[in-house]
Amino acid sequence: MKNIYLFIIAFSAPFLLWSQGNFPSENGLFEVDYLKGCVGTTITVTPIAATGTYLACFDADLTDLTSSENQTCFNEQANKPVGKLEFTYTEPGIYNILVLNQLTGSQQFDSLTIKIFDPELPQLALSNCNGDIFFNLNPEVESFDIYNINFGDGTPPQNVSINNFPISHTYSDNTLPYTVQATGSFDASGFNNCSNTTYTNTIVPENLNETAATITSLDLISASTLEIAFNANENQFYSVEISQNNNTPYNSVRSLSRQSVGTLQLDNLDLTNNFYCVRIVSKSLCTGNDLLSNEVCSIQLTGDAQADGNLLEWNSGSFTTSTLYKNGIEIYTGNSPFLDTNVLCGQTDNYEIIATNASGIEVRSLAVEIIAEASASQLPITQVSTRVLSSGELEIEWEVPQGLQPETYIVYKKQKESDNFREIATTDSTSFTDTSSDFTSGISFYSVSYSNNCSGRSPLVATAPNILLTANESENIINFSWNSFTGYDSLLSHYLIRKYDRDLNLVDEWDIGHETFFSDDVANAGEQIYIYQVFAISENGLISSSNQVQFKIPPSFFVPSGFTPNGDALNEEIKVVGKFIEQVEFSIFNRWGTLIFRSNELDKGWDGFLPDREAPEGTYSYTIVVKDAAGEEYFKSGVFNLIR
Repeated sequence: MKNIYLFIIAFSAPFLLWSQGNFPSENGLFEVDYLKGCVGTTITVTPIAATGTYLACFDADLTDLTSSENQTCFNEQANKPVGKLEFTYTEPGIYNILVLNQLTGSQQFDSLTIKIFDPELPQLALSNCNGDIFFNLNPEVESFDIYNINFGDGTPPQNVSINNFPISHTYSDNTLPYTVQATGSFDASGFNNCSNTTYTNTIVPENLNETAATITSLDLISASTLEIAFNANENQFYSVEISQNNNTPYNSVRSLSRQSVGTLQLDNLDLTNNFYCVRIVSKSLCTGNDLLSNEVCSIQLTGDAQADGNLLEWNSGSFTTSTLYKNGIEIYTGNSPFLDTNVLCGQTDNYEIIATNASGIEVRSLAVEIIAEASASQLPITQVSTRVLSSGELEIEWEVPQGLQPETYIVYKKQKESDNFREIATTDSTSFTDTSSDFTSGISFYSVSYSNNCSGRSPLVATAPNILLTANESENIINFSWNSFTGYDSLLSHYLIRKYDRDLNLVDEWDIGHETFFSDDVANAGEQIYIYQVFAISENGLISSSNQVQFKIPPSFFVPSGFTPNGDALNEEIKVVGKFIEQVEFSIFNRWGTLIFRSNELDKGWDGFLPDREAPEGTYSYTIVVKDAAGEEYFKSGVFNLIR
């Protein structure tokens, strides 16, 4: 401090002219004109002793009077022009004024604390207690010392110290509206330069009934912040209280007033390692009792990877129902704890709890990530479908147990049910196409497993064959049969037979339950070619399909045994009559084998005339060559009689 001493000796005389302040410092070295005020207040330091050189630091560190911060502050003051020691405060807060009196060969320090406010409006609580209206202000949150209360009914206003609340007032008619005002001010130690000093509210006394607050939601904003929403009475004071893990008493952490609906964030919490319960309390001005809101608790969800699965625990006792979600999918509803054995070693899973408390409020936990350590794959693949795509292609598809995300699947195959499975492929997809067999003549069997990141493989459980559909026809009845499908474990829902035309337009379908045979009567069929396929439907929505079986009904055609072209409009023409004929060549010959008529149109026959005359009665021969819809050719010959 010697540098200060040498610099300021020349400026000691002017301080002797300063006016005296009103409020002495701790050791009587100086006075200030105010101990408090609002933003914009100027505080003047007036030395009491007449000797020495005074320097003032208006925001000092009292823990170390000779600190570098204080010395810097004093140096700045020493470099200012000669004048009063004063400072205008532009920010609210509590400030320490430190004064140094530099004497020849010695130094004196003294201090004083002041408060600078940026006050909210006075927060006045009002309660109707059996007709008397109580007025209250909370000294813990109010800034002023004295409040002028205007009751709004013509009676004289009252000046009331903050420490003398609550006060009561009786209105002549509690059903009328009154405009109430409460104006705050400082006592003689303060500078009354404040705005926001007057609370104004129009009240109807009979409506000022006390009510408990209600918490309507609790949300976790981060690992350190929760937010509550609430309904309250804007004419009451409330205190937000919080308890940790249900083993600490409730402590007040925030005051509420002048709000009927709102939200409030509570910070600096450890929501990962603790849970917190929140309530809102109001002290009744009428009875002195606490008016308690409902209690709402956060969820502390913890997870631990164990050898047999992922162990999840949470404070389920705070809730009526708890639902556990894994990777966004619900996996459990019930109380803590829960061991999730449906895990894959090395896989990261995300867990979350959504719970409902006794008030019906839904609360959500923070998410917890667990990297599974279970060394064995716990759940097998039990749902495998097979779909025959062509005679030499079969698509295999499988359903992964819920919650698992394997990186590699292994496909197995055997030719006989009694054989051992052999590995035929690995894939990162949930489907595979096998092209190594004829799926219209034989049955192969398939199964699928998966591997985890710890070199384990799931067991083989499902045995899924291709569905081999066969058919035979007897007297216009097509009989179908197929092997039972076993790829769905016990979840086979039913078999479905579908019938298509040759363009694969659906003609008909039949749900036949669990039967493995079916018959279709095609005596009156409208198409020559039909394609049939059987489907095995699982309860989980997987679909397996057989090979397609095409059945062709042979074409039928004939020529009548005779006709009578005599002009009576009956049986005047002879032609081919048939079904399922695409092309025809109808030729007629006389008794000497000479061709006398030929037609390539099914509807065009012979009218019994030769080019220049009527053909004579008698016997004629014919040949018919037809092609059906499949392009297959048929031949027929015979004779008929012409009768006139």
